[in-house]
Amino acid sequence: MSATIDARYEACLTKRPDSLARLINLFKKDIDQRITERIQERGYKNFKLGDMVLLVHIDPHGTINNDLARKARISKQAMSKVVKNLEAENYISSRKHDTDNRASLIFLTEKGKEFMINVYEAVDEIQAGYEAIIGAEAFSDLKTILKKLNAGLNLT
Repeated sequence: MSATIDARYEACLTKRPDSLARLINLFKKDIDQRITERIQERGYKNFKLGDMVLLVHIDPHGTINNDLARKARISKQAMSKVVKNLEAENYISSRKHDTDNRASLIFLTEKGKEFMINVYEAVDEIQAGYEAIIGAEAFSDLKTILKKLNAGLNLT
């Protein structure tokens, strides 16, 4: 039995370098590290990249916590914690919803907007670096494929 398990395990190991999960994970770690470095270079030393899960989903007209949690695919309680932290750092503000007294609308502050501008500029720089590695056509194809996957999986 052990020989069979060992043989099957060895077969799995040969697939490891081409594993989609591994390739995406490596790429995700790289882009996260590069974004973190760029935003720290821009003076945001204490910002946690995990907090981006909230900021990228805020609508200019405000977004409620439940919608942010749903879009970010995290629990309402986890999102409430992120909201509290970002509000304390003055990246976001909230006010009571106009028609639903149970909900609050969350908005980017001026500091939050400035931060997001810096993030988008950093992402553009990082993407340009990736494009330089694989070429404009391959980079465009990569984005097209990822968009199709996201749409097909209803991730957008």
